[in-house]
Amino acid sequence: MTEKQIITGKNLMLRALKEKGVRYIFGYTGGAIMPIFDEMDKLGDFHFIMSRHEQGAAFMAQGVSRGSLSTDKPQIGVCMATSGPGAMNLTTGIADAHMDSIPIIAITGQVTTGVIATDAFQESDVIGVMMPICKQTYMLLAAEDVEVTVHEAFYVATTGRGGPIVIDIPKDVQNQSVSETYRFDAKTFRPSLPGFFYHPTPEREPLRRAIELINRSVRPVLFCGHGVITSNAGKLLQQFAEKVNIPIAFTLHGLSALPVDHPLSLGMMGMHGTVEANRAIMAADLLISFGMRFDDRVTGRLSEYARNADVIHVEIDPSEIDKNVACSVAINADVYRTLHVMLGDPMLTYKPRKRWFEKIDSFRQVMADDLRREIECGVGDDGRLLMKSIVHQLSVLTEGKDLIVPDVGMHQMMAARFYNYQTENSWFASGGAGTMGASLPMAIGIKLARPDERVWSISGDGGFQMNIQELGTIMEQQIDIKIVILNNGHLGMVRQWQTLFFDGRYAGTPMQSPKFGLIAEAYDIPYRKIEKLDEVTPALQQAIDHHGPILLEFVCDASEIILPMIPSDGGFGEMIVSRPGQEKTATRKSKGGKS
Repeated sequence: MTEKQIITGKNLMLRALKEKGVRYIFGYTGGAIMPIFDEMDKLGDFHFIMSRHEQGAAFMAQGVSRGSLSTDKPQIGVCMATSGPGAMNLTTGIADAHMDSIPIIAITGQVTTGVIATDAFQESDVIGVMMPICKQTYMLLAAEDVEVTVHEAFYVATTGRGGPIVIDIPKDVQNQSVSETYRFDAKTFRPSLPGFFYHPTPEREPLRRAIELINRSVRPVLFCGHGVITSNAGKLLQQFAEKVNIPIAFTLHGLSALPVDHPLSLGMMGMHGTVEANRAIMAADLLISFGMRFDDRVTGRLSEYARNADVIHVEIDPSEIDKNVACSVAINADVYRTLHVMLGDPMLTYKPRKRWFEKIDSFRQVMADDLRREIECGVGDDGRLLMKSIVHQLSVLTEGKDLIVPDVGMHQMMAARFYNYQTENSWFASGGAGTMGASLPMAIGIKLARPDERVWSISGDGGFQMNIQELGTIMEQQIDIKIVILNNGHLGMVRQWQTLFFDGRYAGTPMQSPKFGLIAEAYDIPYRKIEKLDEVTPALQQAIDHHGPILLEFVCDASEIILPMIPSDGGFGEMIVSRPGQEKTATRKSKGGKS
């Protein structure tokens, strides 16, 4: 083999990533990953974006994957880190992607093969740590394995239920040359994965039984989960709902699959869902679930959930079927293909369901006046701003068309409930893991995936400070993100629990924040602090008109809470719809249960 023919593991790694259409690589270099970084710099085939912390890189990769789902050219986010602490700092972002079924590829450097398992400098058991929190892990021990592994990793990450893949590559393997007999053809590659089964097309018999249940139901409810978005099935779900005339409730991740103000929309369901969604679920005789996993924030107390309803569950991952909620009909298939087949079935019938919709309208009125008054008032008892009013005003100014990236906490629930989502796949939240600090770095990836759309990163004062250093990435890359801090001086969601269930003992929730204006100035980002109601609209409009990143800090009422609320481990019949001192439950035992 002549010198010109020599190809190394690092060359093969980057060649495979290029063949898979990777444009952006997020990460942080270090000793064990330096060979790949050096080669990447020589080639110039990728746009490398240096995060200020490896966790940020994992969330940026998530942003690319999530943001590009609805585009003509979906991309898979890629992040890189060195061994030891670098790899371990990716852990939270990878676990978050795993919980929310987001495909990303994480490539970690490792100490050389000769010193693995000797407690070498910056060695960590990446495979042992990552195996439970991702879809697949690989450790590469020969350069010949690099290309085939990368191509297989992309296939596994994106086929069926998505998820993160970790590839751990020792430093000497990065520099290792392949043999003269090495051959790999990406065009003819087909993964050989014994035990990996994928069922995209629904079977006829469960479809027939599902349609029979739908046709005879009197009080049905459709569930729209994250699987509707990941399979790009939002428009089909809307057509299906209109064809059978069935109302739709959304999981947290199902928001923005179709316009949230659609006449059939019940809004978000679950712990902080709308009264109409939760009461409709209690009263339903049929629940039709598309692409969701019936997690505890949706179901409340499982022993009481859907006791008088049949359940149709359409889900790509067979392990989720019958896991939490027993179903009457299980359809293990892709949501898009299932809806496509069902829409073409001549047996599917339309029903007016007049009494059912009248009942739902009565549910909708329970909190409507109180919420309207709060939003119109805009301030709490102490004269400070209300988050729900700020989010509502943002929705009005943007006509519900912008991309919203919340952090985790009370402001997240406010953004879920009070923004009128009109753009498909425009809501990007950390759901299953509930990771504070996710918003700012994830918004970077989303903006890169959707550069022509306006992106808002909305955080509380707590979550914002968890990855505040990514302002450096925004500054360096000049990424046009509108950053909003809803600052109530507390960890707001925990404070709400303390208000309702811990006799108002605010242990560990008050928070003193730095002068965010000085921090913004240090990163050369324009800043504005808003304390008065008449400043809200001009400040939001300023951010809309400004080209480039801008930071708005709104001083909010610490006592504001998000209702309704189903207590943790509580049932839907214990849903709280009013503040302490007023009537506490929407459905008391004497009135409640199934309607």
